[in-house]
Amino acid sequence: MLHSPFLEEKISLRELNLILLDLPQKAVFLSGIGVRKSRQTLIVQWIDQDGHISYGECSCRPDPYFSAEFLAAATVLIKDFVFPQLKAEQTYGDLLAILRRIRGWNFTKAAVEAAAYQNIIQKNPNASLFTMLKTEPLAEIPVGISIGIHHDAAAFKTQVQEAIDAGYRRLKFKISPTVNLAAFDAIKPLLETAKLKLSFDANGSYRLKDLDKFAYFAAFGVAIEQAFPPDRFDIYIAAKARFPDLKICFDEEVESLGDLVKLHQLGAIDELNLKPGRVGGLYNSLQIMEYCATHQIPCWIGGMFETGIGRSFNLEFAAHLPNATAHDLSPSDRYFMEDIVAPSIQMTNGLVNRQSARQVKVVPERLEKYMTKRISLALALV
Repeated sequence: MLHSPFLEEKISLRELNLILLDLPQKAVFLSGIGVRKSRQTLIVQWIDQDGHISYGECSCRPDPYFSAEFLAAATVLIKDFVFPQLKAEQTYGDLLAILRRIRGWNFTKAAVEAAAYQNIIQKNPNASLFTMLKTEPLAEIPVGISIGIHHDAAAFKTQVQEAIDAGYRRLKFKISPTVNLAAFDAIKPLLETAKLKLSFDANGSYRLKDLDKFAYFAAFGVAIEQAFPPDRFDIYIAAKARFPDLKICFDEEVESLGDLVKLHQLGAIDELNLKPGRVGGLYNSLQIMEYCATHQIPCWIGGMFETGIGRSFNLEFAAHLPNATAHDLSPSDRYFMEDIVAPSIQMTNGLVNRQSARQVKVVPERLEKYMTKRISLALALV
């Protein structure tokens, strides 16, 4: 268990606003989970007793197809089970204890913690929970790109070439048992020429009956992320028996430090896609990062197509993983017609500048523009 004086930091609260947004995307994105045409998200707005405003983003999907959480239910959890336990003043440690009582709902709890954390450092820029780690943050953060499933070989080849030209440090391809293998055959010459780090992400879509199709991607000899459903370790064992050199990067399977320890002790994990929201927030993420560093488990930060609020927060985690080749944290303008922060997060030759990501600010007018619902929760005056 990691400890920090930051846990004694005081934080006050006057009001929480739960803001549901729907941001238009530049293009449709297809993965093993389904089709996404816009970014629907929940923003937690924390307003303290002095009127300071901070934000956290709930990264779960609007549907329960990635995890059991979904946006409509996330608002209920905060309204009925988190907010009633909050006081006008508490310590950061008190807040973590409140959130820890609730089983599951990691994305939702992470959003509340992030909003509270940002409120503290907004008033005290020298305060940081990241000092629990012993790493110096990178000034420039390497990022990769996640490329959705394409059935049209020509369009697929065009997007891959554009990603190579943009300088991304890794190309990660979404795959499923229904992908067009001819499209991958068409881009192989590009991949061989570019000599970039590659990986695949199946979002748990392969089953035992699909191992013949899975063989195509296993032959690449690179990590395949969440190849099988999180609850089907038996398929993993069967795949390892057939493909002894198979490397698995776990994602959905790891929702806590305990999940990571279990997979490590079983000798099953080759690398970890750490999504801070998926594991319950900042404090839990730092414990996992420390475990990975101690046991030499490659770890990088994944995303859930967050707005600039969640994206800038995730980049701070990425800055503290100096050995990662790349993180799934592409610049905002790759996804959205317009982000809700300014300036938008930018990339140069596959790198995002840490300081520029730390300086983004929420644009209130854009929150209003893309808001679909607001729930205001105010503490009763005593």
